[in-house]
Amino acid sequence: MMDVTVVCDRVPLDAEVLSRVTAAIFRGEGADPLSVSLVVVDDAHMRQVNAEHLGHDWTTDVIAFDLREDTLDEDGPECEVYVNAELAAREASSRGGEASSELLFYVVHGLLHLLGYHDGTPAERGGMHALQRRYLEAAGVIPPN
Repeated sequence: MMDVTVVCDRVPLDAEVLSRVTAAIFRGEGADPLSVSLVVVDDAHMRQVNAEHLGHDWTTDVIAFDLREDTLDEDGPECEVYVNAELAAREASSRGGEASSELLFYVVHGLLHLLGYHDGTPAERGGMHALQRRYLEAAGVIPPN
């Protein structure tokens, strides 16, 4: 289940497409679906989340939090994924792509982190980006350029 909170509506997010993408990921990874709170934010909000939780004073594309061990609220989400709609719009514009595809690329990236993937090295980053493209394509979404 995914609960979506839109703080920044700069990039439209189609609920049906989002559902197809997340289903493709969990199916492809052989993982049970997670209860996820997806928060679509702007640069300022993302910078604030990044500073408060990670100690980084800059904006970024996606931040994912695994709450499964940190929460006592059994009805709350197991994970939170913050995605930056303003950055997605800028990146898509600079490469001539669709902002909605860029934003979904961030969502997939965050979910893959929650499923145990890392991007600390060029090889890991390349592997994650390949998986992101594969899952978007599996859901009928053209990946960003």
